[in-house]
Amino acid sequence: MVPHRLTRLPAMGLGLSLAVPVVLARSAVPTARAAARVAAEAGRVGARTTVRTTVRTAVSAAGTATRVGRVARSAAETGTGYWHAGSRIQLPLRSRGAGTARNVEAAARRVALGLARRPDVIAAYWDGGLARLVIQLTQDAAIDRVVERATELAAGQRLERVDEDVLETAHPGRTGGVRAQSVALACDAVGFVTAVGARVVPLRTGPRLATALVSLVREDPDVRTLLRRRFGDAGADLVLAAVGAAAHGVGQSPGALVLDAVLRTGRLMETIAGAAAFDAAHDTVCAPGRLSVAGTGTARPALRPLPREKFEDQAVGSTLLGAAAALLFTRDVAESAEGLTAGNPKAARYGPAAFTSALGTALAREGVLVRNLERLRRLELVDTVVLHPDALRGTGRTVLEVHPSAPDWDHDRLWQAAVAALDRPGAELELRPLPDRSGRPDAGTGLLVASAGGRDVGTVLVGREIAPVAEAALDAARRAGLHVVVADDGTLGDFGTLADQLLGSERSLSDAVRQLQREGRVVLTIARVPADHGAELTDEARELLAGLLRGDLAVALTDRESAVVWGADLILLNGLNGLDSAWRLLAAIPAARTVAQHSKTLAEASAALSGLLVVTRGRRPHSTLPVAARLSPVNVATAGALVSGWRAALRVGTRSAPHPPPRVPWHALAPKEAVARLKAVRRPARRDAAWVRRLAAHSPLRGAGRLVGAVRSELDDPLTPVLLVGATASALLGSTVDAALVAGALTMNALIGAFQRLRSERALSALEVTQHQRVTVVDGERTRRVSAADLRPGQVIELGTGEVVPADARLIELDELEVDESALTGESLPVAKQLAATPEATVADRRCMVFEGTTVVAGRARAAVVGTGEDTEAGRAAHLAARTPPAGGVQARLRELTDRSLPFTLLGGAAVAGLAVLRGSPVREAVRGGLAVAVAAVPEGLPLVATVAQLAAARRLSSRGVLVRTPRALEALGRMDTVCFDKTGTLTENRLRVTRVATADGARHPADDPTAAAVLRMAARACPPADDDRTVHAHSTDEAVLAAAPDDLGWTPAQTLPFEASRGYAAATGTEDDGRALLVVKGAPEAVLPACTGRGAGTGTGAREDGEATVAALGADGLRVLAVALRPLSADEEEALDRPLDGLELVGFVALADSPRPGSAALIEGLRQTGVRPVMLTGDHPATARAVALALGWPEDLALATGDELAGLDRTGRARALGGCDVVARVAPEQKVLVVEALRESGRVVAMVGDGANDAAAIRSADIGIGIAARGSAAARNAADLVITDDELTVLTDAVDEGRALWRSVADAITILIGGNAGEIGFSLLGTVLSGRAPMSTRQILLVNLLTDMFPAMAVAVTPRNDPSNGEATRRVGTAALDAPLARQIRHRGLVTALGAATAWFIGTATPGTARRTSTMALCGVVGAQLAQTLAGRARSPLVLATVLGSAAALAVIVQTPGVSRFFGCTPLGPVAWTGVAASIVVALAAPPLLPQAERLVLVALARAVAAVRGKRS
Repeated sequence: MVPHRLTRLPAMGLGLSLAVPVVLARSAVPTARAAARVAAEAGRVGARTTVRTTVRTAVSAAGTATRVGRVARSAAETGTGYWHAGSRIQLPLRSRGAGTARNVEAAARRVALGLARRPDVIAAYWDGGLARLVIQLTQDAAIDRVVERATELAAGQRLERVDEDVLETAHPGRTGGVRAQSVALACDAVGFVTAVGARVVPLRTGPRLATALVSLVREDPDVRTLLRRRFGDAGADLVLAAVGAAAHGVGQSPGALVLDAVLRTGRLMETIAGAAAFDAAHDTVCAPGRLSVAGTGTARPALRPLPREKFEDQAVGSTLLGAAAALLFTRDVAESAEGLTAGNPKAARYGPAAFTSALGTALAREGVLVRNLERLRRLELVDTVVLHPDALRGTGRTVLEVHPSAPDWDHDRLWQAAVAALDRPGAELELRPLPDRSGRPDAGTGLLVASAGGRDVGTVLVGREIAPVAEAALDAARRAGLHVVVADDGTLGDFGTLADQLLGSERSLSDAVRQLQREGRVVLTIARVPADHGAELTDEARELLAGLLRGDLAVALTDRESAVVWGADLILLNGLNGLDSAWRLLAAIPAARTVAQHSKTLAEASAALSGLLVVTRGRRPHSTLPVAARLSPVNVATAGALVSGWRAALRVGTRSAPHPPPRVPWHALAPKEAVARLKAVRRPARRDAAWVRRLAAHSPLRGAGRLVGAVRSELDDPLTPVLLVGATASALLGSTVDAALVAGALTMNALIGAFQRLRSERALSALEVTQHQRVTVVDGERTRRVSAADLRPGQVIELGTGEVVPADARLIELDELEVDESALTGESLPVAKQLAATPEATVADRRCMVFEGTTVVAGRARAAVVGTGEDTEAGRAAHLAARTPPAGGVQARLRELTDRSLPFTLLGGAAVAGLAVLRGSPVREAVRGGLAVAVAAVPEGLPLVATVAQLAAARRLSSRGVLVRTPRALEALGRMDTVCFDKTGTLTENRLRVTRVATADGARHPADDPTAAAVLRMAARACPPADDDRTVHAHSTDEAVLAAAPDDLGWTPAQTLPFEASRGYAAATGTEDDGRALLVVKGAPEAVLPACTGRGAGTGTGAREDGEATVAALGADGLRVLAVALRPLSADEEEALDRPLDGLELVGFVALADSPRPGSAALIEGLRQTGVRPVMLTGDHPATARAVALALGWPEDLALATGDELAGLDRTGRARALGGCDVVARVAPEQKVLVVEALRESGRVVAMVGDGANDAAAIRSADIGIGIAARGSAAARNAADLVITDDELTVLTDAVDEGRALWRSVADAITILIGGNAGEIGFSLLGTVLSGRAPMSTRQILLVNLLTDMFPAMAVAVTPRNDPSNGEATRRVGTAALDAPLARQIRHRGLVTALGAATAWFIGTATPGTARRTSTMALCGVVGAQLAQTLAGRARSPLVLATVLGSAAALAVIVQTPGVSRFFGCTPLGPVAWTGVAASIVVALAAPPLLPQAERLVLVALARAVAAVRGKRS
């Protein structure tokens, strides 16, 4: 079937190519219509801004051109020894003797005073940080005369003017780099002209060996370091450029010079941009009175070595050794020179260098001063970022603490008044600074005195708000996989919860950074050093400066109130815009890593391909490649690295920094203040947004783009470069069929994975089609229904019972509102809302707010929208944790196996070549044969095996109700040993039920006990009837009581009083069958018990005390308690419900708890039996959490911790505390992330199961994220790898079984692939030893791989092993399945394969026939031995059986068909030959049981031999 489909591929491709234009044409009609509408709308909007944009662009371009021109002129003027631009000069001065810095500064200031008296000098001052005299001249001043006069004055103060390069602090506007890069670029140009001219004339080529040697030595990191130390950065570049240009010019190698010139052009642009950036920022950072520090007193950490430098060092050394050996062996200088060029690893350096230059240029355009490019080059090494809170502040002020001192001013009143005073000066409250801070620019922050009506009412601590872009920067750091450390000064608020580690004030920043570096981390520090408006830094600022400069990459934020730290590696200017640059720098870290890895891979690939062509001299079946073509992979890879570096930097540099709205503490504002603030910041909706979305939806390329993106994601695999190199090598050797087979396997793998990804996304989208929500919006006096997606801040929405809150909103009107917030906070009970502000409250306690995704269970309200989408608490919870790739799974282990197997494959090929040489074959022919064996034996089916196994498991799970969004997460299920459950809505139904009942005397009974019926019946009488003739009641407690209570036919209700949070109870009046009228009350014990003052049995002080004890006992078990009481009514008593409660008789208590789901207990038990430890996470009280856990099947001695306890520990402490923990109570959403990350850091493989928005961050952080579609939020589903599509969670155990079966199937498939190749290589070695040539050709080995490796391995991979032995089905598998057991299986399969092949080959040699017949018998022996082993392992699988029989039949057809047989180097076989093949298969089947015993005998013999040798020596 497969060959049949393969033959149809050309026709299918032709049909597809003809159909694509038709499909595009049909899709283009709606696209054109939508595009026209968008264009019309854009035209109306754009016309109003075109003029302004044009003017701004022209002004900016003119300013940039002016600054670049000044840089160019300054670079052209050599020998001045000082910086000048326009009318500004900076003269470097130093003491002639051993004067101290203070003495030099005092003397320089006297020089400045002398210069300032000149009429042509506007200003002059000493910049201590730069150690330079800064002079501002008039437009007509003679610069030379002013400089001459300054030199004279300096000499009079025992100072001397020195050259720029002498001072320790390099000048930020230095043009020496511009001159050096320009000269180096000129050298490349001269060399290029020389090379091209020598070719045109033509002249004799210079010594290629010298050219290759120079080019290779230039890439040696040790040589480059030595030259930098001797000549400096600029001098080293000039030396390398001159030598390289001379060597390549004489050697007529213009291609290398072009690449070098392109790279130097980028560097020249970076140096010009850097100098122009300082020119633009000069008047800001260099101004009289501006505090400037050099930071030279702090020792900077040593530069960390780059991984590519180690690779370059190894590559240069091995290339030199190889070329020397070739010269010694072949006596061919030209071939040795080609070997030196082939091994040149310059692609590994060019890519990162291009990226750093382009990134530096982009940063300079933003005004960033790059002070140390060498440290910026190590951006890829950064794994930790340390942020100081001052660097995160915005310009707005916020209230941090309040301390009332007047009796009529409480905490909340003072807080709200202080907030109003900050927003509107002249409000009720006046804030003034303390006397010692009056008159200072920062007097509006810090501790302020609050006064009202002429008297002081308290103090208010005011600080700066966290800038909105700071949160975006932190998100970029987390997405880069950085460990985020934030120094906590107590004012961070919610922002502190986003950090991985907080530094207390008791520890200095310098010590913390040093400790992180001792742990092996590479630290990026971002801080703002305050100037404090003095001539020197304060002690606190000095400590901060030391911590900043202690970082491996120090980034200083600079604004008008901060010091300029010239010793930092990057200086970010313009305050908040500097944070934009910090975001860009953090976002560039993943790109830097990717570029470095891609460049290294390109260098390795080019070396392999060029080396292959050099060794074979580029000989193809009918032609020979010239020298330039043989060495072209090196230059092609270098060009690719350059493009990769520029492209990555361009993407980073052109991205716009996100600017989320400020995080206003809406819960701390009064309703009027909140509405006023919203009106001030309300942003109009974009009218063209809907048209743009519609255009995107109609785009005909949308589906194709998604497919291309999915294929690219699948190709981002560690095995892809290996397979591409193998395919390219085969093609260059002339084996296009072999290359097509390898490329086909790679393409098939990517397409299968991409289609599975898109299929899962379509299934998930289908689940969300019905979830579009509409909401009521209030516009003045009228209301209208709109889509929730169109809401924007400032709009007022109306909420009613049963509605889902569509956005975060501040309540402005309410009527007995209660909201179920379990989806956000995990609290299972409804929350009563209020209008009063709740300053300093956590999310769970913000009673004046409603949050997206929560549900109104009672009452009505109106609220002002404050956040939508990602700006809601649910949206922030979903972005708390960046996606963390799972710890090494199948793909990682396959890469390890590939890394292990490839050297053996290459060694096998080398051994074949060496043995052929020893047997007399020509050297080049022998080498080509060995390389052919090595390339053909690459296990190209490895990535496809993992993909098809995951695809098959995903399909099996989808039939059971599990949607697999990320197929690679399936393998993590096999390694999983811990699963964390969100309790509310996941393990429980999020629905209250009555669990116990207590009578008035304190006796407790189960809810179904007959004794409890009287209490339940009375409690049910107090429940109001259902609203709107529905069977669903407004309050969940009413539903629970009515569900548990028996039928009550003897009660006739009269009036009811529904529950209200402010009242604390519900009540009803009615009559019983005997005509007795009663008032029945059900509510909170604290509201009901004080009213039990009647004369019945359940009254009096003693009864109340007993009742309180009963309530405490039930509460200790984690139950919610309702008190039930009654009072007889007199015949004439009316309006009883309107009177205060009094004279009640206690009937009893009803205890309620969240209902466990029916299958939860079975799920927990099933996971325990499979060796997986379940952990429950809940926001409930510890007592409640414990009771629920016991009901779900956790043991009595379960270990319990709380979220606050874990948050107070460091990472090591959290990992230790969670070692045996079963339940975590009182856990907030961000604390769930801490739990998951702590478990992962302790070495566990963790799954997280949740359904709420509060679970999204933890789901993202886990190795396997599992969402629930039936009742879950979109945030949880979008963050998940697996989505359970129905309401039954027990399928999770099936998913665990599939994950473990996946590992076993992949292990068996890998055994087929690698073990078979090992046997082929072993047999090739044996045949070469005996005959002098490899017994099988390249095409025959590829045919073996196709028939016995790829298709059988795929069949095994998609078929779960149905006979797990020794309890494998209940044991965690994981990477252990690919360790020692797999190595043993590979070894045995290789031995059996080699034995079967050798048997067939020996029989062929011993019987009459040609060498082609013997080779054909060997081919059939290899195929037969492998297929027999495959069938023996999975005999009961119909798919495996069909694949084996099909492969055997295909082999027979190929061998017996004359034309096809000759194509593969075979010949048709007769009966004798087939008998010999059958005998080899029988040997292969009989060998496996004997191998373990044979191995033991061999080991025993070796041990005895070693012992005998040692005995003789002793």
